[in-house]
Amino acid sequence: MSSIASLLRQLEAERIDTVQLQFTDLMGAVKVVSIPSSRLPDVLGRGVGFDGSSVEGFAREEESDMRLVPDLATACTWPSDFSERALRIICDVVLPDGVPFAGDPRRILARAAERARAAGAPEMAVSAELEFFLLPQDERLEDAHLGDPARYFDALSSDIAARCLRSMAGGLTEAGVPVTQIHHEAAPHQYEINLTALPPLCAADAVVTAKLVIRREAARFGFTASFMPKPFTDHPGSGLHLTFAPAGETADVARCAAFAAGILAHARGLSAIANPTVNSYKRLGGSEAPGFVGWSDHHPAPYLRAVGSAWEWRAPDASANPYLAIACALVAGADGIEQALPLPDRLDERPEMWSEEQRFLRHVAALPETLRDALDALEQDDCLQAALGDHAMRHFLEAKRLEWAAYARTVHVWEREQYLTL
Repeated sequence: MSSIASLLRQLEAERIDTVQLQFTDLMGAVKVVSIPSSRLPDVLGRGVGFDGSSVEGFAREEESDMRLVPDLATACTWPSDFSERALRIICDVVLPDGVPFAGDPRRILARAAERARAAGAPEMAVSAELEFFLLPQDERLEDAHLGDPARYFDALSSDIAARCLRSMAGGLTEAGVPVTQIHHEAAPHQYEINLTALPPLCAADAVVTAKLVIRREAARFGFTASFMPKPFTDHPGSGLHLTFAPAGETADVARCAAFAAGILAHARGLSAIANPTVNSYKRLGGSEAPGFVGWSDHHPAPYLRAVGSAWEWRAPDASANPYLAIACALVAGADGIEQALPLPDRLDERPEMWSEEQRFLRHVAALPETLRDALDALEQDDCLQAALGDHAMRHFLEAKRLEWAAYARTVHVWEREQYLTL
């Protein structure tokens, strides 16, 4: 939107009477405060208050007063629950005195971008490849593979799925997130939508918006959209590949290499942010998801893939908070530039085929195998801790360690099948 005045004219012309103020909590869950459109001029100037103590990872009860400050550049029309149009605006979170809240994921990313610029990193454009499953709501999950014989890049076997994907692409374009490509992925009912390259903060906004649009349109067509990293044992999981490309026409090859080397150097700690669920680690190391730290330009499953002067980070999945994932990658890359880290040798073979001794001698590290291991790695990484800040780091670790503990205590079906008759 070009100005407050033009935005208000649009609200009046389209008879939009609701504004949805959107933000995310530390874990990436979307939160919304709705206001009458008549309040928008006042809210644009002063923000709107909310109880931060009720939001995951935000504040203690004694620090509960916070305010949402709308970012006008993110305004777009948005379907409401009753087939009417609303206006959606993504917000920053500030304290009552107007100071940016240190635990706001958008603030963490903005701070990381500043840190990367100060280190001399090139301005980056970030594009996202978002993989997900479209599961028919009238089908048992166990039978999901029966209704879709298509595989990589096959023509869609379902007309309703094709119409649903077209509707997703249209909804994303309407929300200001143009789509560059859609195709069928390797597993039954699995698809990928590629988003256009944007500056880091806009790219994270786009991923959050894309997940909302995909879920909304899937439900309209009788599907459940799942971004679960590994929903099926015998089929590939879903990732969120993020490509970092220098935004200028010319790229400093040495700095881009050092940027990639920084991401590789912090890969184990990055796992806790890029793969933040217990299920994430059932995807890593399988099919085309990386299990080891390395880069290549033609290896089938590298952690980083070189694409000209760009680097595709293939480890993340869509359970990650995209603001935190992009922020930590930027700071890791900046650390690589500041330390002038050399890029390791290119990985041309699959480390899975090597012995542990061979991997040790070739300096190829394994990614964490569990969320607990990843959290331990994050806790030992001073660079990533600084990227998140004390508040976010403390609350993130606390929440995720509780998640791991709950998972570890739960008796799963597989255990009963294996051990019930011992």
